[in-house]
Amino acid sequence: MRFLRDRFFIFVMVTTVSVISGMFILHRWVEREIQPAIAAKSASIISAQAEAKSSATVAQSLPSRGPFRVTRVLDGDTIVLNNGETVRLIGVDAPETHHPEIPVQRFGEEATEFLKRLAEGFACTLEYEPGNIRDHYGRLLAYVFVEGRLANAEIIRQGYAYAYIQFPFRRQAEFVALERDARERQLGLWHLSLRDGRIANLVKRYESLSREGRRRLDDILEELVREYPLGQGENSDSLLRK
Repeated sequence: MRFLRDRFFIFVMVTTVSVISGMFILHRWVEREIQPAIAAKSASIISAQAEAKSSATVAQSLPSRGPFRVTRVLDGDTIVLNNGETVRLIGVDAPETHHPEIPVQRFGEEATEFLKRLAEGFACTLEYEPGNIRDHYGRLLAYVFVEGRLANAEIIRQGYAYAYIQFPFRRQAEFVALERDARERQLGLWHLSLRDGRIANLVKRYESLSREGRRRLDDILEELVREYPLGQGENSDSLLRK
């Protein structure tokens, strides 16, 4: 009888040791094979959640797209909305009309009038460059859409402003191409005439030009006189003094 009890005790001990060993081996296998996969999946989920939260934060931080109404045009690249915000058109550099240190520039008034006809009193929506929402004056920086037309592009396309390339923006290549096209077609401020200040400056420097430079300027002046006949009592000297 005692012999049977001893064998049963040994059997229980062996079984217990086997179970404990098996559990230890299983635990080590889980640590080696399963947990890294679980950790990687958890990290992926956490990363996705963080990215979604970040995107939501960016979206929430952007100002409203509108629609707004343009209540006032300040100059060829700046407008005021009905919510009181002043908006600077991204990528547009119109001739100055209100700069405290610069006199009214050539075609500045025409650029302002063009933008008034295009946008003043009309509804508009805005698009932004993430991470570049306001300038150092506190003005909103935006692409302004009026009745489906991008005002920023139209004012450059028609030759009333330059493409502003001092800072990068996503439509920069498009705006540079529009400026080049307007210049080649001599639209707006790119239009040459005897009243063009650039021609007057060249004439004033006539004596300092090379022989080839003088010949080219003479040809340009002759072509301009044919295209823009002088009025009664006008001559080239009087126009160049203006």
